[in-house]
Amino acid sequence: MEKTLGASLFKQIHFNFEKISQFRRNSQFRKRNTSLAIPPDKWLFETFQLNYQKYFFDGNLAAKEILKWSEDFLPKEIPAILDWGCGTGRIVQHLHKHHPYLLLYGADTNNEMITWNNQNIKGVHFSNISFQTPTTYPENYFDLIYGISVFTHIPIILQNEWLIEMNRIIKPTGILLFTTMGAFFNKQLAQNEINQLEDTGIFEKAFIKNRLTMPGNRNYSVYEKPAYFEKIIEPYFKIIHFYDGSLFPEKFGGQDLWILQKK
Repeated sequence: MEKTLGASLFKQIHFNFEKISQFRRNSQFRKRNTSLAIPPDKWLFETFQLNYQKYFFDGNLAAKEILKWSEDFLPKEIPAILDWGCGTGRIVQHLHKHHPYLLLYGADTNNEMITWNNQNIKGVHFSNISFQTPTTYPENYFDLIYGISVFTHIPIILQNEWLIEMNRIIKPTGILLFTTMGAFFNKQLAQNEINQLEDTGIFEKAFIKNRLTMPGNRNYSVYEKPAYFEKIIEPYFKIIHFYDGSLFPEKFGGQDLWILQKK
């Protein structure tokens, strides 16, 4: 209990510090962009960074790059795309800027964020989903599913189930694009934790010791070696591209980037 309260207090202090440090910059951005819908600060802190300009700029850049990486595999007719773990729609709201003919979906376990998205982001079908599979999406429906910083917070016992579900709802030869936490993030771990990661290929860490509420949260992290994750992927997808985050930190902040095709 004491550890949980301590971690919760640290999280609140961290949030307050970020809000104060970004206050002037964010206030100026809001004044210059009065027409933009900006999510609540607590959600930006939870899902990305408490920086309004980066929320829009980085979201737009990620949308552009995701379409560039997958364009060779998307059909000429209107592709169906799912932002799995969309949060506050940071990426999906920009996709139409780079490809006007898309059928867009966003899914997240946070129902409040989904409600906000439906009220403020147009041209996207948003749905609330559970941590548990399956979803209600039909089989062989999506041409592309991407999940940025989603597997990084999904418990080990659920990761295989979600890969099975992704395989079910992606069209034949459809693309799955996602990130995991690889070697770039080993600096966050103590030596005994690194040893466990090296021995097993995976390490799961809840910074607040409440496993019922932490999955999906930024304080619940899963570190994985690529060789470990390849074994999980193998029955359902083939690897088109893999980018080691320690070698390509510019792609997604050091996270390993996987681009897979349904078998």
